[in-house]
Amino acid sequence: MTEEQKVRRAEAARENGAKSRGPVSEIGKYISSLNSISTGEHSELRKEELPECIALLSTDCRSAYLRLYQRHLRQYQPKSECQTTIVRHMCVELFQFERTISLETQIRQHGVDEVLRSYEGLSDAELQMFSYERGVQKEKLWRSLGREKKAHQTAYFSFVKLLKLIQRDFALAPPEPINSEPDANLLNDPLPPAEVVAEILGHADRAKNEPSYKLPHWVAQVILNEELMAEIAPDYDVEELLEKLTAAPVPLAA
Repeated sequence: MTEEQKVRRAEAARENGAKSRGPVSEIGKYISSLNSISTGEHSELRKEELPECIALLSTDCRSAYLRLYQRHLRQYQPKSECQTTIVRHMCVELFQFERTISLETQIRQHGVDEVLRSYEGLSDAELQMFSYERGVQKEKLWRSLGREKKAHQTAYFSFVKLLKLIQRDFALAPPEPINSEPDANLLNDPLPPAEVVAEILGHADRAKNEPSYKLPHWVAQVILNEELMAEIAPDYDVEELLEKLTAAPVPLAA
């Protein structure tokens, strides 16, 4: 191409570009609106460390919850962040429903073990009968657990209906990109908040300076966990306290 042809083509491109008013169709507008998400240039608000809904206790199996969540994602295939949030709430309710069943089973097993320690040579049927008789005395507890199960079950099916309604009446085309990184982070045990770390270090400092101070057992467990201390207080001198624990064990409070 000659220089003159290049100039004419550039001018034509500028004229055509000036006439453009962006996408016209609804799908085109939606795709254009996702530019900031796909490029990541303006997605600071999407960089959550954890999902907006967390219902796991320190004693819960985090991988079990995530497996339940993954099964629900495969089953319901949410097409937007809003739908994903509803699926997450569904999993929370179902997980707590299962947790209540596990708690109920543990309580009943505890009753069976008590009978087994008290009486020898009982058959399985007799063990269940005697443990059931003892369990009748915990009627208030069983009613409470029953209400818990019913509440979680009702909430779960309410979220299922809500999700189906949204998928039917508010379908997105094309589907919205979904960020699943915050949920994956649930596999990692949560670190204690800053105020708890300050309390732990306060107990540790007091144990260093006061030989008779009773160090809480839960604080000692944290202090002796090298990996955890490296995360929450990398600059804290644990060696001095460990030396005191080795030379003259610090009394531990309950």
